[in-house]
Amino acid sequence: MIQKSYKQNKEQVMKLYDQYTEFCGKNDLSIEKSIQDLAEKIKSEEFNLMVLGEAKSGKSTFINAFLGDEVVPMDVRQCTSAIIEIKRGPKFTLTAYKAGGGKLFLEEKEKINNFLRQNAAISDKYRNIPVTTINNELLIGKGGRPVPQWAMNEFIKQHEKDNIFNLDQNVYDQQIRDYVKENLPRWGEIITKIEITYPLSENMQGITIIDSPGVGAGGNVGKIAEDYIDKASAIIFVKSLVGQALESSSFMNFMRTKCPGRQQDTLFLVLTGKANLEDIDYQRLMDQAKKMYGKDIKPEKIIGVDSKAELMVNKCRKLETAEKIDVFIKELRKNKNDYKPVTIEWLDAKPDTDTFYEQMEDVSNFKKVRDAIETFARGANYIRLIGLLDNLKNEYNKQRHDIRGLIETNRSTLNDPDALEQQIAEKKKEINETFRKISSGVDAINAKYIDWANDEGIIKEEAEKRKKQYEDKVRNYRNIKDNDVNETTFNSLKKVTMDAVDDSKTFQQEIGERVIKECNEKLIEYTDAASHIPVESFMPNFTESDFDSYNKMAESSSNHSRDVTTGMTFKKVEKEHYYLVGEHIKTLVESICARLDTDIIPCMEINVMNYVNNCCEAYKEKLMAHKSDLQREYDKLLALRDDNEKRLRDIEIKENQLNSISEAAAELDRMKGVLQNYVKC
Repeated sequence: MIQKSYKQNKEQVMKLYDQYTEFCGKNDLSIEKSIQDLAEKIKSEEFNLMVLGEAKSGKSTFINAFLGDEVVPMDVRQCTSAIIEIKRGPKFTLTAYKAGGGKLFLEEKEKINNFLRQNAAISDKYRNIPVTTINNELLIGKGGRPVPQWAMNEFIKQHEKDNIFNLDQNVYDQQIRDYVKENLPRWGEIITKIEITYPLSENMQGITIIDSPGVGAGGNVGKIAEDYIDKASAIIFVKSLVGQALESSSFMNFMRTKCPGRQQDTLFLVLTGKANLEDIDYQRLMDQAKKMYGKDIKPEKIIGVDSKAELMVNKCRKLETAEKIDVFIKELRKNKNDYKPVTIEWLDAKPDTDTFYEQMEDVSNFKKVRDAIETFARGANYIRLIGLLDNLKNEYNKQRHDIRGLIETNRSTLNDPDALEQQIAEKKKEINETFRKISSGVDAINAKYIDWANDEGIIKEEAEKRKKQYEDKVRNYRNIKDNDVNETTFNSLKKVTMDAVDDSKTFQQEIGERVIKECNEKLIEYTDAASHIPVESFMPNFTESDFDSYNKMAESSSNHSRDVTTGMTFKKVEKEHYYLVGEHIKTLVESICARLDTDIIPCMEINVMNYVNNCCEAYKEKLMAHKSDLQREYDKLLALRDDNEKRLRDIEIKENQLNSISEAAAELDRMKGVLQNYVKC
């Protein structure tokens, strides 16, 4: 019986499975389908014991002996492609499923046995050909469609190795063709699955025994049977000790192709015909079998039995009394239907039935196989739970390996966070300093000399100052009297004017140099920025020849004429020319002042302002280009930091994943240890 605590243990295991699926979901990891399938089997509590065997292996006899009654027919060499499922139930029933659809239900034992012999078993005519394979591939597989000659020839060629009874090749080929021809019209009536309920022991509650068609020479069991292998909780392979070589290629092929990776706990090898061997021969064959198959099947699960002896003893137990048993044995001997190993033991022990049963336990050895299978039945649930835990552990280990690789990759490309932060801070400071040089440096210098908005600034102030100084110096010349003009007057005015012009030139020269100097003092690393701007470009265009030209124009404008009447009697009007030297001086001064107002001073201001502005813009352009370079370097450092932080976060996430995996793996190991105790019990 399944332990009462199984439900609680199952719940704990499924919680671990749910944790695994949640872990995979959070970390975008795929879940192996095999693990999902196994979990679903556990949830649905499917536990199937599949029985497989070669021809003449005694598979049906073993099943009946184990069940305690003749449930499946034993007087046939092999069954058709039908899978027979035997479950514990209140009574003997049969439900048969046809290849073409439809099903049949029977309850009476005699009707069930007759049906099995007529429909599930192969007729004597076709016992020696691979009927199961033919049904699967040529009849059911093709849905009753006619089989072309080339397909038939190809099939026969591919299955020459299945001629296990060594028929003449022509006979073997013809029987296959005859079978196909005979059964093609009724392919839909071929039985593919049979469900049997039988009042088995309580230990078999929830366990389904699956009787599969025989294993072919190449280890093939047919498509229908293959589908059941994956669903099987355990596989019991039946092989005869008598009349067959232990080293079976079909069995080895089956183990190699159909059961790779299956847990050893889920595999049994039952060797039949024990009672027909001497003890020394039996032991030799058992040792040989364990040596051959011990790598695939645990030695304690390789068991020798005698199914016929067990069946006979089961019949004797139902007779209850020694008298009835003796009559039963005598009748069998009379009809030559007795089984000598049983007869011998009865004759030795009668009328002591207890001794007889005790001796028969040693002969049949069925208690050992029954105990092993029933122990498995009790532990099958836990074995499957352990299987799920092992699969989860393997997946966690794979993920652990992958995650460690990703962590190592991230660490190998990681930059020192502290050093990176220092670089970012320094680059930010450099950018801010450059910006300061632009805003409070160049722009401030520009604004100091030129206030465009308010029409002010050093240049404007200095120009106006020099204009006023000149006007103050020539104010006396504006009001000079003719009598005050002498030979030095013009030279004096000329000198004052040219001195003013020279002063203006000097001022402009100084302004340009001051701007360059101030920019260089604030931005020493950019001293070449304005070198292409010549200071002379803004110098005023006023020379001595300009003064002489203005003087001539003033002199011309100061020469006047007037009508003068002469004579007393005979009057005469004549033109009298006169020259106003004071007017000359005044006109010259006003012309020069006008030139200052309208040309020289404004031109000087504009030229100097443009020079200063151009000079500052040249510096500014250099600074902005440098700031752009710095910003690009800064952005690269920020991107590097972001990538660094991403890698650090990824490393942290993956380290947390490793911690989670370690915790999960530890819990899996703990839970496995708990479950193994149940299996041992």
